[in-house]
Amino acid sequence: VPKIMIPTSAGTGAEVTFTAVFINEKTKSKGGMNGDPLYPEAAILDPALTVSLPPHITATTGVDALTHALEAFVSTQAHAISDMYALEAIELISSNLTKAYAHGGNMEARSNMLLGSLLAGKALATAGVGLVHAMAYPLGGMFGIPHGLANAVLLPYVMAYNLIGNPGRFAMLAEVMGAKVDGLPEREAAEAGVEFVYRMNQDLGIPASLAELKIPAKKIPEMAKIALTVTRPVENNPRKPSLEDVIRVYETAMEGWG
Repeated sequence: VPKIMIPTSAGTGAEVTFTAVFINEKTKSKGGMNGDPLYPEAAILDPALTVSLPPHITATTGVDALTHALEAFVSTQAHAISDMYALEAIELISSNLTKAYAHGGNMEARSNMLLGSLLAGKALATAGVGLVHAMAYPLGGMFGIPHGLANAVLLPYVMAYNLIGNPGRFAMLAEVMGAKVDGLPEREAAEAGVEFVYRMNQDLGIPASLAELKIPAKKIPEMAKIALTVTRPVENNPRKPSLEDVIRVYETAMEGWG
């Protein structure tokens, strides 16, 4: 029986990837399984199927797709083909997500978001994702936080941590997203991209901190240990994180931006 996948949100890109994600109910751990049999024979994108998405789901699934593209672009496994997918996805998502959020019936924005999500899925399928995903898994496994929401809250904090690992690529991301980077030195341009993502999250009504998600601070060490067991995203990350690094990023995300 052929597999035909029809996404109803512009987020995971699962219609073109070889990954399935599961939660172990006993250990409360979350992880992925990869395999070619998970690829479909065909994927059909119909923006009409996404029009009824509530704004907050539009927002979190959209930032999930953006996270896929951003992490693939700065991945240690990135290459020319994954870059092609990632950069086009970043441009499409950055310029259409707030439009789809503000007016769910905007069919052009919905179409562009579906295409951006698919391209981001192609990027992650070839270059992988990074520390955002590794750190998001414990939020889902331990506390039931939806995947897109976990990624969205963590994204600017992990970007801020990662940017010294490849400032040139982060500066490129900032420009493609639409951040004002003309005339800025590379490091400042990279930082402008982090600020752009944080401000976009604000516009989308996404919580600014883990505290807003009611995550208990005392669980941070346990979360950090689990995150580092998500080996493939950790290995793909442009900066090699220690346990202390991951704890610090969680703590920063707990406190919020500022």
